[in-house]
Amino acid sequence: MLFRVIIIGLLFVGITGAHADKLQNAIDAALAGMEVVESDDPYSRTIERMYIGWDKNNEAKVGVVYRKIESFKTITGVVVVHKTDEGFILHEALFPDIAKIKKVKDRKQVISVLKQFKNIPFDPHAEKSAVDGLSGATRYGIKTSGYLNYMARRVAIELETMPDWTHPKK
Repeated sequence: MLFRVIIIGLLFVGITGAHADKLQNAIDAALAGMEVVESDDPYSRTIERMYIGWDKNNEAKVGVVYRKIESFKTITGVVVVHKTDEGFILHEALFPDIAKIKKVKDRKQVISVLKQFKNIPFDPHAEKSAVDGLSGATRYGIKTSGYLNYMARRVAIELETMPDWTHPKK
């Protein structure tokens, strides 16, 4: 009995560690080569954490934000926004732990939402979402889209207003 409890505990720790690694790898890839500043954990009630990436010219250029999203399983949604001279680009949204959804059909359905969240210019102050309307979306797809759009707007506003926490500590 004790042996079984130990094995289950070790499996849980391994799975949790693998999830954290995938999330951290996604964040690291989005912010590669930049000086990174991270928000408190949690950033807000709806966002777990936000990261701002500063380039070599000392300009904030990339924002990354993530939160847990309830889908067929609870998965982590990550949004990457780039600040350019022309405005903001929703560079991509991803689910680093999508493998938690075991059914291939369900996983494909969730992944299909992400296809529309790639290289989309947007105005965080507009009265519309960065990505509008998902044709044939399920309730999970609509809810997920809402979260991803909100996270994109929120990180863009932080990149624009640059509150104190976003600046590198000197």
